[in-house]
Amino acid sequence: MPDGSIVFLIFTGAVTFAIVLQTLILLAMLVTARVAQKKALEQVDKLRQDIRPILQTANQVAEAVEDMAPRIRAITVNVHTATERLRDQVEHVDTVVTEVAGKTRRQVSRIDSMINDTLDAIANGTRVVQENVMSPLRQVGGWMSAIRAGVEMFRPSEPRHHRRSDVRSDEDY
Repeated sequence: MPDGSIVFLIFTGAVTFAIVLQTLILLAMLVTARVAQKKALEQVDKLRQDIRPILQTANQVAEAVEDMAPRIRAITVNVHTATERLRDQVEHVDTVVTEVAGKTRRQVSRIDSMINDTLDAIANGTRVVQENVMSPLRQVGGWMSAIRAGVEMFRPSEPRHHRRSDVRSDEDY
């Protein structure tokens, strides 16, 4: 049977071999990590170079927005003020238009009433003229015809020029 010191030596050799193997693996991992770190740093530097113009542009835009912020606020206030004034003016115009429309309706109604009254007065005047002027003229005309007929009856007969009795000349009047 092997002696305890041989086992101890084999065990120590195995542990030493395992530690050396582990050290070699860790060194390989260290080298690989360093290579990966170097590549990552190169990628980061490349990204920084690529992103730098974008960041500069973004900073310029941010500065421009900051510079324009007071102007934008002023424009917003002006637009708000103009909108309120416009709303007031529209309300005023609406009031005026409503008032004018009401007055126009009243005037149109008044004119319509005046025209109807005028037409009624004209019709009444026409009726009065017909009753008071034309009717007596017709009566006078009838009396004149009767008188003429009576006068012609008593007049000596003369040769006539084929004159019709119903046709009147200017002398008859």
